[in-house]
Amino acid sequence: MSQPAIAPHRGFTLIEVMFAVAIVAVLCAVSMPSLAALMSSTRAHSTQNTLVTALNTARMTAVSRQSEIVLCPSSDQSNCDNTFWWQQGWIVFEDLDHDGKRTSNEPILSVTQSQPHMAIATTAGREHVTYRTDGSATGTNLTFTLCDRRGPKHASTVVINNAGRARHAPATPDEAAAACAGLPQ
Repeated sequence: MSQPAIAPHRGFTLIEVMFAVAIVAVLCAVSMPSLAALMSSTRAHSTQNTLVTALNTARMTAVSRQSEIVLCPSSDQSNCDNTFWWQQGWIVFEDLDHDGKRTSNEPILSVTQSQPHMAIATTAGREHVTYRTDGSATGTNLTFTLCDRRGPKHASTVVINNAGRARHAPATPDEAAAACAGLPQ
């Protein structure tokens, strides 16, 4: 009787596995900073788009309802905060009594939650945006400056002109420094 042939063993040696793990570790270490920068950039663009969407929604609602609509910072998502820092979130509401502050009988139209890892500041002295029935914004031009953990070099702005239109722009060094000072620690 003949014995069956023994099949050769297939697999990896311990040294081969160690080399593969070392190569994967080096590749991960090299790609991590790029991945973190990509995530920060994506988060900043997302926050900027969320803000512009809220501004455009407020403007369109003011025209369609023929009523003043206010967008203001709100940490509790129901009342306006008296601050020019917006990273804790904001609300859009119909300002029935035209005072720029929400009362319990004024309907909230939109709520945006906190924007972690971001600092969002408006022009000093501007704690809310009011849109009139024709879609224009009250007051002078208003600038929102957004800064993330990448620092002032990557800060950007959203500018609202008197006609109520929002546009993107790079931040000036002074705007960037002021906004980045509000980054959460």
